[in-house]
Order: sequence, then structure tokens, then C-alpha cells
Amino acid sequence: MKQSTKSFLVFASIGFCAVVYGAWHLYRQVGAKEHSHAAFTAPAPSGIPDIIHATPGAPPIQPH
Repeated sequence: MKQSTKSFLVFASIGFCAVVYGAWHLYRQVGAKEHSHAAFTAPAPSGIPDIIHATPGAPPIQPH
């Protein structure tokens, strides 16, 4: 095999790996962004107080 053919194959494989890595990185960024938005838009599960939308309740009973 000629030297130029070997060089071409090396650079082609490096380029292919770069494209695959770029696609994987973009996929991970989009997935992380969707996961982050889902975490903040989901309603609070029952049993956990919603401190952001909570209203003050009745005052505690005072002993006489």
C-alpha cells in the first residue's frame, strides 16, 4: 500500500471518529437539557410539601 493511501485512511478514520463523537456529544446535550426541564416542570410528588406554591396555614393553637 502506498504511503498516501495509508495517510488517507488514517485521516479518514480520525474524521469518522470525530463525526461520531460530535453526534454523541450533541445527543447527550439534548438529553441532559430535556431531563433538566422535565425535573423542574414536573409537579411535586404527594407527601413532599410544595414550598414554592405553598400558602400559609392557620396559626397554631396557643395555650391559655
